[in-house]
Amino acid sequence: MSVSIFGRSPADSAAVLTPYESEIGCYVDESELSFTNRLMSVLKAWVNHPTQVATVVPSSRRLIENIADRDCVKQAKSIIELGPGAGGTTIGLLTRMRPDANLLAIEKTAAFDEVLSRLRDPRLTVEIADATNLLNYMAERSLGRVDVVVSGIPFSSIPSTVARRIVQSVYESLQPGGTFIAYQLHNDVEKYARPLFGPSDCETVLWNLPPLKVFSWRKI
Repeated sequence: MSVSIFGRSPADSAAVLTPYESEIGCYVDESELSFTNRLMSVLKAWVNHPTQVATVVPSSRRLIENIADRDCVKQAKSIIELGPGAGGTTIGLLTRMRPDANLLAIEKTAAFDEVLSRLRDPRLTVEIADATNLLNYMAERSLGRVDVVVSGIPFSSIPSTVARRIVQSVYESLQPGGTFIAYQLHNDVEKYARPLFGPSDCETVLWNLPPLKVFSWRKI
């Protein structure tokens, strides 16, 4: 299921606009920015699909800033997000992306479709689908290699064969010099990515429940 999300005028719905969002036609409902709203979406998804949801608590602002407030994101023309969940990181990426950039967000858990569909931005396309088919989705959209891939997929909770396939697809989707960022509770993603990317840069974000590790690699 694919949903293209386009900007609407303030008259279409109650929206909160920053000057930056106004320039690019991005409209985000105020309720979607609240931690409580994202928490309810995560809990609902976890009840229905417990093995697909990494944590029952949405990403904190500190974690979102650690992921999105990077030069590679700010300079990117194209970004892919795997496992956007309730959209907290998605909003962080959109806030810092260039006005002419684009973001493809692929989410497997259908329970997140409703909250993600409320993020209206001409740069954003949401695909409710499986990340193992990443390269096919890119080909269908004639999307060339991208600058950044961000993943919240819990690699410690999925079969190793699936994890390796996803990381291989991430590697192939990135252009040389592109960046792969994965925020995780455990270190499993390191063993899947190291053979392709080499050792990671890793830091722990303590101001998150639970504290998570943010791994990053640059494709040579």
